[in-house]
Amino acid sequence: SVSIGIGTFPEHAVNARDLFLFADNMMYRAKADGKNRALLPEAQDVVEVFRTLGEKSILILNAVEQRNVVPFYQPIIDVGTGKVQALEVLSRIRTDDGNFVVADDYVAIAEKMGVMHKLDFIQLDKALADAQETGYEGLLFINMSPRALVLNDFVSQTRRIAQQYRIDPDRLVFEITERETIKNMALLERFIGELRGEGFKLAIDDFGSGFSSFHYVKRFAIDFLKIEGDFIVGMAHSEKDRALVRSIVALSRDLNIRTVAEYVEDHEVMDMVVRQGIDLAQGYHIHRPNASMALATAGRIGAYRERAARSFSTHSSRRCSARA
Repeated sequence: SVSIGIGTFPEHAVNARDLFLFADNMMYRAKADGKNRALLPEAQDVVEVFRTLGEKSILILNAVEQRNVVPFYQPIIDVGTGKVQALEVLSRIRTDDGNFVVADDYVAIAEKMGVMHKLDFIQLDKALADAQETGYEGLLFINMSPRALVLNDFVSQTRRIAQQYRIDPDRLVFEITERETIKNMALLERFIGELRGEGFKLAIDDFGSGFSSFHYVKRFAIDFLKIEGDFIVGMAHSEKDRALVRSIVALSRDLNIRTVAEYVEDHEVMDMVVRQGIDLAQGYHIHRPNASMALATAGRIGAYRERAARSFSTHSSRRCSARA
């Protein structure tokens, strides 16, 4: 199926950038209306689209100028012990009324405005400052904007920020997502080579969402595979999803790559994660994203460790008995 948003010149915009933003916004409205349709804007739609785009553009520019980016942290635990092994750093923008805007609501516009990398650097700076202040010594998973791949100073800037807060490069794991990564493999290879040369780690997010994921594993040195969340959620009721996850886990073990399960939303999914032998897990069942790094490594995690260890021990015993 196809979802189409329509914008026309000069009725809706008089320059290429604004016209694209308008059509892009209408396309997302077509998706929200049920997909598989073309949406031609009415007069009220035009007013609403430009009001939304204008508000978000101002919000983004203010976030850059006033450093209103706030990192939220979601713990990634060792499935066997329940101990926090890493924190994923998630981007939020704080509004004037004290609320937060999630990344999905502004990344696309920030990319088109050409300022997403600035928001990324502000977030990285604040996250490493938090790590230094709290004494956190684990890994930090950083979501990387595709625009970073074409910035000549991205790696050097990242190295400078890490050195400023005395964070070893091997504690920073940069996530690349197949859906967003540019298709110039030569450029991607050079960029990843520079990251690895500085000692940074690399993860593939949404692994299994497309065929390129396996090409990345073959071509690049990868440290973590974050398994496509739909597969993880689907394991509870789909043998196909369980089979796909088993194959990814087996591949990762053969290549000495650690696996991460996202979207662990309830105990049933967590139990399937344990059974499949996935190394690490994150999700609302474990801990929701939190603006406090200290709280992200404590709270429900402490109570969860015993349950996770007990569950892992039970399934390990079953596997040993089966082999015996």
